[in-house]
Parts: sequence; structure tokens; C-alpha cells
Amino acid sequence: MLGAGGRYHVPTVMDQQRLKAILSGRRRGPLAAAARAALSVAAVPYAAAMRVRRWAYRRGVLPSRAAPVPVICVGNLTTGGTGKTPMVAWVVRQLELLGRRPAVLTRGYKAVAGRSDEAELLRQLCGVEVVVNADRLAGAAAAARAGCDVCVMDDGFQHRRLRRELDIVLVDAAEPFGFGRCLPRGLLREPPSA
Repeated sequence: MLGAGGRYHVPTVMDQQRLKAILSGRRRGPLAAAARAALSVAAVPYAAAMRVRRWAYRRGVLPSRAAPVPVICVGNLTTGGTGKTPMVAWVVRQLELLGRRPAVLTRGYKAVAGRSDEAELLRQLCGVEVVVNADRLAGAAAAARAGCDVCVMDDGFQHRRLRRELDIVLVDAAEPFGFGRCLPRGLLREPPSA
């Protein structure tokens, strides 16, 4: 995020706490109320688009496809850290103990030429093939060609194009449902199912 003077600003824990205080309604006053109102307006088209997308996948308008190997997805319903990366590493270890050859699929946030900080951390923690590809279906096919027999998809709940055999849902115990509202008014990545 760009700060004053065009310098790059990394959000701090304090910034996150302030944002959560506004989103939750704990922060009072006219500015906080105005911010919540503006974010509520912005959330309407986002939530509508996510509902249409979900409907399209459920009805087969947008197709989902199976990977050549089983897929386990580790994800969450809200933005923010819920421990997905350590859980991915734990799932990989459990699969290895069962004699499987897992690979990790990741979008690779801010990846450049298939490399990202996130992917490097996963490689260090898991010690297995980590495939960086925004198209998780193509990533799963590449992992299978490389010899894996099961894929663990990191943070892929919203990637509906790739079918999976198991979803592992992680939640933030302090705020499990993102203040009950969609981005940007709350922390939910998509509206609750009807």
C-alpha cells in the first residue's frame, strides 16, 4: 500500500487492529460510521459478483474439473491469517507418513517467474514439490507429471475450477465469520450460502 510521499507502506498489526475495530463497530464516531457506510456500499457489488459466480459453478455454467490426482484443499472463509501454511505442512507430513508423494499447489501471491516468498516458505516447511500457478488445475497436472500422487492446495477455497476430494476449513477463533459481512465491509471472502 502506498503511503505518504509515494513510499511503500506495509500494514502493521496496529493498522489491522484499527481496521478490525472499525469493521466490528467497536470504534465509534462519525468517521468510523462513515467508513462503515462507504464499505457497505462497496461490498454490495462484490457480494453480488461472488453469488453469481457461485451459482454459475453450482449449475455447471462454469465448469469445474478433476485433477489427475486427488486434491486436498486447506483454506479459510475470511481474509487474514488462520494458520493455513503450518496446516499445509502438517497435512503434507501426514501424507508422507502414509507413503504418499504429495505436492503443494499455490497461487504464489506476487510471484515472479514462479517464485514468491510464500512458495519459498512452503518449500522450506514441506520439503516437497511446490507448484506455483494461478491456474490450480494446470498446477495439479504439472505436479502429477512430476510424480506426485496427491496435491495439497494452499488457500484455494475460492478456486472452484479445480475439484477436490477434501476441504479443510480453518477459522480465526477470535473472529470466525469476519464480522458477518463480505469484503470490504467485513472479512468474508464470499457471502454465506443460502
